[in-house]
Amino acid sequence: MEASAAVEPGDRRVIKRTIIAAALLALPATAYADDLTGEPRPAAPGAVRDGDGVPDQLDAEQRSGYRKVFAAIHAGQWSDAQLVLDSMKPGPLHALARAELYTAKDSPKVELSQIMALLTEAPDLPQAEQLVRMAKARGALDTPSLPAAQRLIWFDGAPVRQRARSIKSDTAATSVAIEINPFVKADDGVQAEAVVDKFAADLTPEALTEWQQKVAWIYYVAGDDANARRIAEKAQLGVGAWVGQADWVAGLATWRQGDCNASADAFERVATRATDTELRSAGFYWASRADMACGRPEKVGVRLKAAAQFGETYYGLLARAALGIQDKPLKGERFVAEDWRVLERRPNVRVAAALSEIGEDGLANEVLRHQAKFCTPGDHAALSRLAGRLNLAATQLWLSHNGPAGAQPLMQARYPSPNWTPSGGWRVDKALVFAHTLQESRFNAEVRSAAGAMGLMQVKTGAATDVGRRSGVTYAASDLTKPSVNMEIGQSYLEQLRDQPFTQGLLPKVIAAYNAGPTPVALWNSMSRDNGDPLLYIESIPYWETRGYVMTVLRNYWMYENQEGRASTSRPALTQGLWPKFPGLPGAKAVKVSARNLPRLAASALVAGGN
Repeated sequence: MEASAAVEPGDRRVIKRTIIAAALLALPATAYADDLTGEPRPAAPGAVRDGDGVPDQLDAEQRSGYRKVFAAIHAGQWSDAQLVLDSMKPGPLHALARAELYTAKDSPKVELSQIMALLTEAPDLPQAEQLVRMAKARGALDTPSLPAAQRLIWFDGAPVRQRARSIKSDTAATSVAIEINPFVKADDGVQAEAVVDKFAADLTPEALTEWQQKVAWIYYVAGDDANARRIAEKAQLGVGAWVGQADWVAGLATWRQGDCNASADAFERVATRATDTELRSAGFYWASRADMACGRPEKVGVRLKAAAQFGETYYGLLARAALGIQDKPLKGERFVAEDWRVLERRPNVRVAAALSEIGEDGLANEVLRHQAKFCTPGDHAALSRLAGRLNLAATQLWLSHNGPAGAQPLMQARYPSPNWTPSGGWRVDKALVFAHTLQESRFNAEVRSAAGAMGLMQVKTGAATDVGRRSGVTYAASDLTKPSVNMEIGQSYLEQLRDQPFTQGLLPKVIAAYNAGPTPVALWNSMSRDNGDPLLYIESIPYWETRGYVMTVLRNYWMYENQEGRASTSRPALTQGLWPKFPGLPGAKAVKVSARNLPRLAASALVAGGN
């Protein structure tokens, strides 16, 4: 708990000088202190690990001692932490450990002299601003100056398909949403359309376009292509962001009807009117398919080249495969000795490396992200590579989106590849596991969803129990935050889905089932009118989230394959209308699935995810 100290104004400056002097004498200087503006001091000697230029920051005795200190802090055992820390020789993590002790919730009150000494010693700690507030609450008039932090700007990441925003400001649109809901649940597209017609005169043009598109989608997932096309064509005449979504439904419906000319026109409009790069690349790619179906090969290459320019999108990568473009391996840049020479003068860099040695990855993440505020644009890439070297995957990804103006984030950093291994070893392709992990948690091992899914691959305790039962291991909920355990359960679940009859080992269906669950995928098998076309299957998945999930995970998978210098087998398979099989299965890598003639079916179970 914090409390203010009563100090007379006239005595403040004298007291401050006395406190600082006394504290500096009482508190040993540690290897953390550094002159932020002067020449760098030589780093503490240490062995270079793996020949990559990162020297050990701690010796064996320090690693053992600091592990005890931070374990005691995490457990709220303040006296034990202080005793162990005081018994150790000053080292790289003393200042950070004291900052953690001083700022931890419910920790004992710390004296002003101790706070001032710590701020003087290590002003660039992540906790520095909180320590300043604590010092002022205790009566400090002046506090040590903190280094000026620069504002980090946002760098766009890998493109994903954007969902058009629903019109919220329209009162009539709100009435439509309420009144249409029971008809959606009752699979009654006709009545849903009637509700929109009822309020049409009161809806803004943007809201009318939105609701017409949504009704068209209900018809589409139910297999009623004629009505889907009819309503989508109305929405195509509307205004706003939902027009591009209507173009898309019209393109899919006319494609399924076999009207390649209308389909090509609709997809071309998607390519020119869509506002996000993922949907634009999809428009170009599907327009090329429609042109091929109509016997216009001279247009196919032009469309594919247009899609291929969006090289980090799902369809951009497919277009590059269709054109036979050989992608240069985008290998993750390895941290090297030169990077360390650039960064070693930064105290927080050495602290993060030391924390990594003792498994305090959460704190290491915090320290490196804080350090990003003080690095030059030229140092940012080296900091990103260091995060990768320390297996701080979530921070490496964060640094790909956050940096100082003028920095050039590494594309490789958007696809972290930490040196982690499932507890049972790798059985599923590592690239596929990381592709799921990137989409599920963005490599945040601590994240927990509202549904109770935990960790890197967002596994639930029930899945952990099932996997543990088969392997004779009992997992506690806390184990799910450990990368080795979480990935073991995640890859085991992927194997389970792979072997189920409703996926038949087909990669797109396994990915869909990982997101939506087994029951929806089994249902879609009996209802989807994909004509054996894997791309149409994916685009016809009724749940918005799952549709995007499958495409994003496949894109991630291909980027990881490229990072490893491997030629993809699933990507060219999809361009040829083949279904890629789950990696590692015996036999052919991809198979042809025959088209089935299905009756028009109700859509209540399908539209729950929306369009």
